Amino acid sequence: QVSDGATELASSSVTLRDGTGELLSGMTELRDGLVAGLGKIPDVDEQTQEDTAKTIGNPVKVVNDTIANAGTYGAGLAPFFMSLAAWIGAYVLFLLVRPLSTRSLAAGRPAWQTALGGWIPPAVIGVLQVALMFTVVKFALDIDPVYAVGTAVLLVLASATFVAILQALNVYLGAVGQFLGLVLMLVQLVTAGGTFPWQTIPEPLRSLHRFLPMSYTVEGLRQLLYGGDLATVARDVGVLLVVLAVALLATTYAAYKQRVWSPSRLQPELVL
Repeated sequence: QVSDGATELASSSVTLRDGTGELLSGMTELRDGLVAGLGKIPDVDEQTQEDTAKTIGNPVKVVNDTIANAGTYGAGLAPFFMSLAAWIGAYVLFLLVRPLSTRSLAAGRPAWQTALGGWIPPAVIGVLQVALMFTVVKFALDIDPVYAVGTAVLLVLASATFVAILQALNVYLGAVGQFLGLVLMLVQLVTAGGTFPWQTIPEPLRSLHRFLPMSYTVEGLRQLLYGGDLATVARDVGVLLVVLAVALLATTYAAYKQRVWSPSRLQPELVL
């Protein structure tokens, strides 16, 4: 037993010797790695250490960034009520004036002249209306637009567009067109996005927001009054110009068709 144990001890001593050599090699590798890593540790100043500690301790910082600021709740509603006033002004005008001149139709004048002749007088009155409204808003209500000239131009364009739309409705539908103009005004009270975000309204009102003109008037005025995105204003102006052109073309076509008189036009069933 002593002899067998001595033989096993001699065998294990060889394994121990080899393991000791591997341990020495590993320790040497560890020493070299620590020396190399020590040279890579940054030697920063005290201020950098404090900044790094703050970043690690509070990695997220909340920053409030405001694109435009209306200042007061009333000023925030100004774009909506200015647009609404322009629509109401155009609506009331066609309670007082004819959308097309009967004399011009009877004389056989060109349709485009008849259409423009019915549009220009209320459009000019609409310019006076929005000029008075702009003066009151700026000086009496003390709302100072960031882009005053742009605001005035957009109001004039909006009024002219609304006049053209209501003229076309009156030409095609008469008294029913007057009523439909009032209905469109009520619908746009909800869809224009002047009092609350239009994204929160349900369908189909949300889809109507993209097609009704007051939506673009409210959006454009909001950008011009408080210094927002002028690219958005350019898009709104483009949409209003397209709507104005379509409405005038529709009225021109109606004037062309109405040069032929019928008994129902000579003696209508309903007259406002």
